[in-house]
Amino acid sequence: MFLGLTGVELSLIIVTVSLFTGILSGYPVALALSGSSLFSFAVIAILNDAGLLYTIQEFNGVAERVPVFDGGWQKALLSTLSVWSQGVFARAFGGNVETLLAVPLFVLMGIALERSNIAEDLLMTMAKLFGSLPGGLAIAVVFVGTLLAASTGIVGATVVTMGLIALPTMLRHGYSKSLSTGVIATSGTLGQIIPPSIVIVLLGSIVGDMYALGQETRAAKLGITVLEMLGEPAVLSTGTLFKAAFIPGLFLASLYALYAFGFALVFPKQAPPVNLGEPDPYDLQGKYRNNSWLLVGATLGPVLAMIMLWIVLASNGLVGSTTIDHVTTYAPFSNGVLAILVLSGFLITLAHALRPTYDRKPILAGLLGIAAIFFLDWLFVSGGASGGERTLYYFIPGVMVVYSLKHAIPRMMEVESLRVISPPVLLIVAVLGSILGGITNPTAAAALGAAGAIILAANRRLKDEGKSNKYLIWAGLSIVVLLVLRSNFDLRLMVEDIAFENAVAIVIAVAAFHVAIFGLLYACWSLIKEKIMSPIINETTKVTSMVFVILIGSLFLSLVLRSFGGEHYIQEFLHSFEDPRTLLIVVMIVLFFLGFVLDFIEIIFIVIPIVGPVIYAADPTLMPPVWITILIAVNLQTSFITPPFGFALFYLRGVSPPEISTIDIYKGVIPFVIIQVIGLLLLWNFPVITTFLPDLLPAN
Repeated sequence: MFLGLTGVELSLIIVTVSLFTGILSGYPVALALSGSSLFSFAVIAILNDAGLLYTIQEFNGVAERVPVFDGGWQKALLSTLSVWSQGVFARAFGGNVETLLAVPLFVLMGIALERSNIAEDLLMTMAKLFGSLPGGLAIAVVFVGTLLAASTGIVGATVVTMGLIALPTMLRHGYSKSLSTGVIATSGTLGQIIPPSIVIVLLGSIVGDMYALGQETRAAKLGITVLEMLGEPAVLSTGTLFKAAFIPGLFLASLYALYAFGFALVFPKQAPPVNLGEPDPYDLQGKYRNNSWLLVGATLGPVLAMIMLWIVLASNGLVGSTTIDHVTTYAPFSNGVLAILVLSGFLITLAHALRPTYDRKPILAGLLGIAAIFFLDWLFVSGGASGGERTLYYFIPGVMVVYSLKHAIPRMMEVESLRVISPPVLLIVAVLGSILGGITNPTAAAALGAAGAIILAANRRLKDEGKSNKYLIWAGLSIVVLLVLRSNFDLRLMVEDIAFENAVAIVIAVAAFHVAIFGLLYACWSLIKEKIMSPIINETTKVTSMVFVILIGSLFLSLVLRSFGGEHYIQEFLHSFEDPRTLLIVVMIVLFFLGFVLDFIEIIFIVIPIVGPVIYAADPTLMPPVWITILIAVNLQTSFITPPFGFALFYLRGVSPPEISTIDIYKGVIPFVIIQVIGLLLLWNFPVITTFLPDLLPAN
């Protein structure tokens, strides 16, 4: 053999060279994947027939040459095409179809918000809010990147928008080129880790099966079942991954902001404070004796206290429910009730903190209602209580809370920053709240997000034209009603005996559904009239088509590897690492360097299916599967900013002013690449950062 390499090893080299040549050729990735697969298969077939690709195997003590295509290339081709077609059919119509449906919906959600200019409003408002701090404009970019990540998740749209709006402003006020470009490019990639994230959706569509298969293999070696080995089914859902990714995403955003602040302290002339805002006519600082710490404590102190109480209760087993052998045991407190109380309490206390001189009676009524619901849930309402029982107990204090919110929300809307932030935040709460609270799965939440984004985009257009948006407001309220009913009542119509309370809830839900649909259709019609809907649909179709064509091409490539035993060879090599953590380190290093030349979609669909069955076969108590997946996701996020082929760098270069060179952008992202590595190391050493939220919140 050539250089002592076996036929399988030479075939792997041929496939690798063909793949990278195709990708670097400039052709679309989907065509490069399929073309390199066909080309490498043809080259291997020719060399196989020439007797140049073979392995040495012993039969009855006699060493013989065995071609890599045992039986000829015709048999290998037919076998590969057969398995490939079955794989595409299974991927398109099998168990993962519901998860993959979330991809076009989240893409539609992001593009609709991007076209509505909400991102532009956010950037300008946050620049006014944070600009007076050292490095304030950079911190504002990180804050906006985090909000857009949680509401859109579209890297290209986020980077381009911030590059067009924030970059000239930062340069005009004396910010260094490297900090400006680095913080914009990196903050724009947060959408790949903070839910709802397409990376998490795509990973969730494949790693769940790998985890189940890996644990079944491990259980088979031990001679027991998976249930006996783990005590629970080997299930890893996309909803669980969303929960696991939320805190790491915010953690990374905090590291970016901390770096920007530290950079400004060390180099004050390269990130000076800027006063872009106008004087506050209400003089909020004066109400707190010009003490910023008192203001921060008044706004964030109550909600932090409520969250800490929730965590303490959950840590002591006083929140949620557990199911063992189909028997459910309920804790004194409900996760859903606590979530609503924390959110309502935050809004009410924030309104009072921002307008402390206004009438306090509505605020006190709301706080009293929250306290009443808390104690009623603790002392009288069991976890298995029906929706009707909950309604009877919570009706009066609930009315008190609604009355308080009716006064609190207008007070908050007097503050410009909250007025601008509230639309995307409402969408984030609706989408992530429904997932994290166990109300819906990610696909249904994606549909909710897409509808909400269309309504917000239409609302923005109607506001610009001075037209009434009352139909859209009613549609939004109807969606809230639907979510509340869905989480508290049984809305199924096919059951034999429908309880009276459920029947009433169904009637209300049907009415709310029709109101919501009418509002959505009205929003669509408004966008169609303004000629905005067509570009949104066209761009969504392009992005979604790209993802799924790459998926099909990657399946073809993986089956070409399988045709000559390449996949088995790689997995055997990975199995040679005795310590699973060592293996994971090797995989993470490989993924990191692949990120310099490959896109995240290519890595997910080409590399993960090969290494996944091995790394997900580890003991989940030693290496939790959500921890492994989030480490991979953060690593893939890094691929967007690693030179020379980081996509975020290309996006930013395309909209940068002439004085910004490519070298400036590369120099700017290097500190953030280091921050990403530091973040990975912290996630590696403290897995609780990823496992905390899935353990705290209910499964769905």
